[in-house]
Amino acid sequence: MAKIISISDTGRMWKEFYILRIEFDNHDSGEALAKSTDPYYKVGDEVEYTKNERGGIKIQKDQTPYQNQNTSSYNSGASNDKSEQIARAVAFKGAIDLVSSGKINVTNIVEFVDKYLPVLTGETKNDSYKDHFEDKPKTEDLPF
Repeated sequence: MAKIISISDTGRMWKEFYILRIEFDNHDSGEALAKSTDPYYKVGDEVEYTKNERGGIKIQKDQTPYQNQNTSSYNSGASNDKSEQIARAVAFKGAIDLVSSGKINVTNIVEFVDKYLPVLTGETKNDSYKDHFEDKPKTEDLPF
């Protein structure tokens, strides 16, 4: 892993990609392709990268702190974790469907999403079965 100390646009392009010059704190450098002059990696990021024989650099996307930053324009104030964003979108879509069918009021959307987000992300209590069934006193008068 190395820290990026410099990112500069070379002014050249290859097909639809910008060619950027990247310099690292380990005195290594090279050129990387990016879809914009403002890539997902930033100066100061600790990254893992590979370098080919022509000096081309490929920065490993899953190793950058990008996923932990609040850079997303659609961030809901919670973590920027992709799976949580997807789960939140699913819960929101479910709430919108319930509003359009008249099952809940539009003012209850936030409450619905907050209530069901832990279910979608798997953060519900593992002992819910125990809470509901095993802690209750057993009665012999059940019909089954």
